[in-house]
Amino acid sequence: MSPSAHRASERTAASLASRFLDVLRVGDGPAADRLVDGALAAGMAPEAVQALVIGPAMVRIGDLWECRALTVADEHLATSISHRALFRVFAALSARRVEPRSRERVLLAAVEGQHHVLGLRMVADVLEGGGFDVLYLGADVPVDALGAFVAEHEPAVVGLGCSILGDVGRLAESLWTIHADAPRTRIMLGGPGVPAVLRTVGYPLVASSLDVLTVVEGLIAGPPQSLPEVVDLLRSGDPAGAAPREHAVETDAVAGRLAKAADEAVDLARDHVRRAEKYRGLAYRDPLTGLTNRRGFEDELKAVMDDPSSRGAVLMIDVDSFKAVNDDGGHDEGDRVLCAIALAIGEAVRPDDVAARVGGDEFAVLLPATTVQEACVVGERVRSVIAGGAAAGVSVSVGAATASGDARAALLAADTALYQAKTSGRDRVIAAAPVVALRD
Repeated sequence: MSPSAHRASERTAASLASRFLDVLRVGDGPAADRLVDGALAAGMAPEAVQALVIGPAMVRIGDLWECRALTVADEHLATSISHRALFRVFAALSARRVEPRSRERVLLAAVEGQHHVLGLRMVADVLEGGGFDVLYLGADVPVDALGAFVAEHEPAVVGLGCSILGDVGRLAESLWTIHADAPRTRIMLGGPGVPAVLRTVGYPLVASSLDVLTVVEGLIAGPPQSLPEVVDLLRSGDPAGAAPREHAVETDAVAGRLAKAADEAVDLARDHVRRAEKYRGLAYRDPLTGLTNRRGFEDELKAVMDDPSSRGAVLMIDVDSFKAVNDDGGHDEGDRVLCAIALAIGEAVRPDDVAARVGGDEFAVLLPATTVQEACVVGERVRSVIAGGAAAGVSVSVGAATASGDARAALLAADTALYQAKTSGRDRVIAAAPVVALRD
């Protein structure tokens, strides 16, 4: 992004954050939803909506509450509206259908006594949308309960949120407990309540949900952390690490109960989104190979075709003499060969390519932003890996074609090239002639 474009993006985000603050101050939930929906529809990344629009507005709400310009009820209402807006962002993150990044778990909890978890929820949503297995414990997690969860689930990473300055001993006790119960678990911290003395002793501080994927990946790839000596000092009440306690606040039991009910409703809605995405994943996944199925492939191809500025290429891949495999070894052997070929294709293509099983022994690959010449290079890589023994002596033929403007024409061209590869001796890659768009 050029400097001028970056500045324009920053101005847009700042303007949206100011408008979001305005609707929070007047308690207009529907207006907040419309603003978030508009930002997402305009192409703003969900993480950016979180970190650059909702987050700054809620920081300002906190400032206004601290100087008594807002009541507790006002702050509860603004928080509930923001949580509802975050659900819409969560739905956008979930719709990406990102493959799991790690089978290891990330556990997120607010330190005992800490009740402000909007930032923690943002981090949880980004990690889940990024393919991580997230265990979200939420607000005010007692030290003993945290230790029990860590011991039971053995997460790779624990994220502790501390949003308001208070008893630093509780945070230190939580850190000590995690080290004692799961010494190989890595720890990250987040929130303005983390004291300065803990920001320089080896625990990364997550400044924004925009950073959390990088932080977690770095922790998982890195070595276990050792317990800093300062944690024991803070547990024993060393005055050097003391921080001001949260000032007494007015209470509003009705507002608090309403806010809790609203948050529970949004969490329930999140569960519905997760189930819907799970069922969607099953509907678009080939049960034998785990690749995308024909329906999913055609939807992905249509998305490329519907973008006039987008270009790509398609590979059609067919197993040579597959009938003989089934006849000689039976269907179990045939299934084993298909799975081996699917694995070889998945390893040979690039992360952004879409590999699919579109028929019995027929596979396809969509290669976005790729010329047909580059597609042939990928096709040759697939062919050579399989010919080299990835599927027990079986070979494949490959047809390549440009994917631009007309999905049917692209598939027909790739199929024609595949037929030419079959009839000219099999075990080869052939590119199609330029695609001519079909007319309805």
